[in-house]
Amino acid sequence: MQTRRSSLTLFLCLVFGSGAARATDSSPAEAARAMVESERKFYQTGQDKGTRAAFLAFLADDAIVFRPGPVNGQEAWGKRPETGLDLIWEPMFAAISRSGNFGYTTGPAKWKANKKDEKFLGYGQFVSIWKKQKDGSWKVALDLGIENPDPAGKPEALRIAIPEKEIADKSSPAARRPTLQDAQTAFVALAKLDFTKAFREAASDGVRLYRDGSFPAIGRDAGMHLLEPEQAGVTMQIMKGDISSSADLAYHYGTYSDTQTQAAKTGHFFQIWQTDAAGAWKLVLDWQQALPPAKP
Repeated sequence: MQTRRSSLTLFLCLVFGSGAARATDSSPAEAARAMVESERKFYQTGQDKGTRAAFLAFLADDAIVFRPGPVNGQEAWGKRPETGLDLIWEPMFAAISRSGNFGYTTGPAKWKANKKDEKFLGYGQFVSIWKKQKDGSWKVALDLGIENPDPAGKPEALRIAIPEKEIADKSSPAARRPTLQDAQTAFVALAKLDFTKAFREAASDGVRLYRDGSFPAIGRDAGMHLLEPEQAGVTMQIMKGDISSSADLAYHYGTYSDTQTQAAKTGHFFQIWQTDAAGAWKLVLDWQQALPPAKP
């Protein structure tokens, strides 16, 4: 057990320690507005120049997209021809780290084969991790999503979550990194026995739960309701992650297997964690997507 924990400690130190960007001079509020503006420019570039061109322009060189597993986004989109796909999306929620160089956006999306078509082919939700680059620009570090039914009514107005100026937690970023590891290790261990319980104990009040075929469940109670049909016992293997330089916002992704069901399901998971005012790490976003059935 000690050997496994030491290995996990080394892994997380390498993953979370090497990728953190330096703090910026802009306030979190200013940084959040710049990040959202970059999201909107990303969308407008797609309308003006095409979806492929937009992704190649706004994905970081090492960005990850899921097809269905994690692959380099620049390589994946570079291989795709420009088909005229009309992809429409807008941010509905955004959050930023205290360092002002690391955040995420999420919101509704819809698409059709081309702009001339009247009927949309599908609807869904996107989640994008954004990181401020050395030149001051914002780039997408990770992008994924789900599909959901045709939504009724208009989407909600954009809400931006800005960290509070005064918090009880006065610990240093270096001190918060090990506590993130502890929170994630505890979640993975409990999820292997009962994923729903792990979610309930780790989730923030405003947690967002994403599953294909359903609208996002926002809030712990809504998330618990969406998880009701799921079987307990999910084995999770962390692949990679990143953390803000202020060590208050982080994500990781990996593979999962649900062997409790009659027909075992496997797929990928993605989680975003954020510290609360007391410094405790809370799960603020959870995404899972099962792999398609193997062809006979």
